[in-house]
Amino acid sequence: MVCVAVNGEPVIGVIHKPFTGYTAWAMVGVGGNVGARASYNEKAPQVIVSRSHAGKVKEFIGSALGNDTVIIPAGGAGYKVLALLDPTDEKYDKADVYIHITFIKKWDICAGNAILKALGGHMTTLKGEEIDYRGSEANNGGLLASIHMDHNLLVERLDKERG
Repeated sequence: MVCVAVNGEPVIGVIHKPFTGYTAWAMVGVGGNVGARASYNEKAPQVIVSRSHAGKVKEFIGSALGNDTVIIPAGGAGYKVLALLDPTDEKYDKADVYIHITFIKKWDICAGNAILKALGGHMTTLKGEEIDYRGSEANNGGLLASIHMDHNLLVERLDKERG
């Protein structure tokens, strides 16, 4: 993954899938070679989460988004962002939302954030705050990523669950 951030905002993102030859890229204000899917399910979303934290988030997400929410555990932040986009290969996971509830390094999420931003999507902390890519390498506020969904409504639903 490669990201260019200007004044703390991601503007260019590149995610390459090793061994497949596929590279997704996008630039804010310009476009890219990848796009959003035609539709996303807000009522019963499929949520992609970190494989190493899948058990911890299942209850949290079920309460916030509904018990019919499908949880997809997966590895790699770039992979999880690509699962939100138009699939290039049907064997890869497809998700409506990407949620990470613990600490994550900014270098793991910057490229995906830039791609989502270029396509009109959002990647924020769980509280809906923009992620600043200056200063500390740590993003301690969790992560919520979506495209063509009501991101603010997702933030509200997750915030109610956090209490």
